[in-house]
Amino acid sequence: MIKKISIIGAGGVGSNLAFNILNNLSIEQLVLLDINHDQAKAVACDLEDTRGILDFSTQIKGVKNYSKIKDSDIVVFSAGIPRKEGMSRLDLLRINADIAKGAAAQIKKYSPKSIVIAITNPLDIITYLILKETKFSPKKVFGMGSSLDTSRLLNILSKETGKSASSCQAFVFGPHSKDMIVNSTARKQKIRKGTRETVKYRGAKIVKLFKNKSAVFGPSVACCKLIEAISHNKSQIIPVSVLLNGEYGIKNICLGARCLIDRSGIAKVIEEDLTVAQKRKLKKISFSLKETLKKI
Repeated sequence: MIKKISIIGAGGVGSNLAFNILNNLSIEQLVLLDINHDQAKAVACDLEDTRGILDFSTQIKGVKNYSKIKDSDIVVFSAGIPRKEGMSRLDLLRINADIAKGAAAQIKKYSPKSIVIAITNPLDIITYLILKETKFSPKKVFGMGSSLDTSRLLNILSKETGKSASSCQAFVFGPHSKDMIVNSTARKQKIRKGTRETVKYRGAKIVKLFKNKSAVFGPSVACCKLIEAISHNKSQIIPVSVLLNGEYGIKNICLGARCLIDRSGIAKVIEEDLTVAQKRKLKKISFSLKETLKKI
């Protein structure tokens, strides 16, 4: 049973994730940690004020001390600066990488048995850095990225076809960036080039419209669904950023792949039948990410 969840970063995504958790899960403790203690406390107070309506028993804390995440079952890393207009995910790297490595060291110290989910961009690199810093099993550290991209794809296909999003058989894998790969799981379902381009730049479109922040609701719901799959031991197939260990001929880098998610975290990485072009693209992307990591 999942008793305690800690969220590092009480900004837009972290606070919305906390609200979704309270709406969908019954846990004993929910901890929001932020370097801005007043922000963490304010969010905790605001969430507590929904108790009379939602009728939950969860104890909520807003903290700045990492010791308060001790013995968490799940830790979500959503701290760091958001992507702003004109800024690529890799522009965020140096700032958010330092924050992630510092947080990972604290997670290892206080919650060594936890499952860690990364939300912060650049997602695949941040996931990899947390994994390497904690030295946790690759099954217990993964990133939300491709699950959000897949949700965006299904939304777009639903609007194009008039079908429900759940009946559209497609998913996104590879990097959580404009280089993502869009795949259909139905032989008769063809995904237009325009659709592929729309989903690739969906996040950038949201950033451009907001101007000073990035998406909030999509990432928080995508992460909550991962937490539900873990908490309820669903054995559910969801695309996430995971350490590849020979799949598609790639090793020692995190990229999006469909995975079986259960109480253990990543129960299995599902290797798809890809085209030669897709395999070539994945290898090129993995090489680029590894080169980027050398500069950190």
